[in-house]
Amino acid sequence: MRTLRQIHAVVAWLFVATIVYQVYLAGAAIANLGGSGDFSAHAGFGFEAVGLAALAVLITAILARVPRRDIGVSFLLLVQYVIQTILPGLRASTPAIAALHPLNAVLLFAFATWYARHAWITRNAGLPAAIIADRVAPAGTESPASDAG
Repeated sequence: MRTLRQIHAVVAWLFVATIVYQVYLAGAAIANLGGSGDFSAHAGFGFEAVGLAALAVLITAILARVPRRDIGVSFLLLVQYVIQTILPGLRASTPAIAALHPLNAVLLFAFATWYARHAWITRNAGLPAAIIADRVAPAGTESPASDAG
């Protein structure tokens, strides 16, 4: 079970990495920044790699049997990704809503980063609490396990 949770944590960070690369592709396409104005690489990567990564976060959460709350968060990440893919298509009918695409990307990145960090910290659930405390204690602080000696 721990191995699946570790895989889930890595997949959550890979999802964050796909978002970072997606933003890079958008920036590389902006004509005012020297790009061609062609956002097809940005769109293609978003529909394929980012989408698969979002789905993989949910699937690995289920397989790793993380708590229901974490499965719910993984599902919400997928929903937010789907909303992200819908927003640009609204530019003809409701451009004010479509303009929320960059803002939603920032929120998706923040939410995904928070969750990836959470998944990473809790990936060893099931280990004795003292061992987990030693692994996540901030530098320069003592964990409860070190007081036992």
